[in-house]
Amino acid sequence: MRLSILLFMGGLALTSLAHAQSSGSSNPMIAAAADYQLYCASCHGTMGRGDGPVSEALLRPPADLTTLSQRNEGIFPYAQVAFIIDGRGDILAHGPREMPVWGEFFGQDDYGNATPASARERIEALTDYLKALQRP
Repeated sequence: MRLSILLFMGGLALTSLAHAQSSGSSNPMIAAAADYQLYCASCHGTMGRGDGPVSEALLRPPADLTTLSQRNEGIFPYAQVAFIIDGRGDILAHGPREMPVWGEFFGQDDYGNATPASARERIEALTDYLKALQRP
């Protein structure tokens, strides 16, 4: 059941990607799923298992994002994940502090203006989305 929900969310994200990105979705989870598919899935895979289409070309395999809670004694490391997404946490595979795929993008609104509140909301929504992907 949980897998079918995640597959549905992934499919929904792909079909609503353009709409969510251009107009801003009123549902933060749908917008976060769209952000994930656009900015993370190429390395981490559509379901977060580290098997994205470019993962084989990387020197270090991307993390399986569905086991973050497992690797943290059953507790989702929310603050640490948000810290990494916003670029404050250095991840060798991500390159410099600004992740090369999307860099400062989360710090901008739909018009390219820097808005810390908007960035915080998007990072929180993406972190919530990753929490929803966790496997037991």
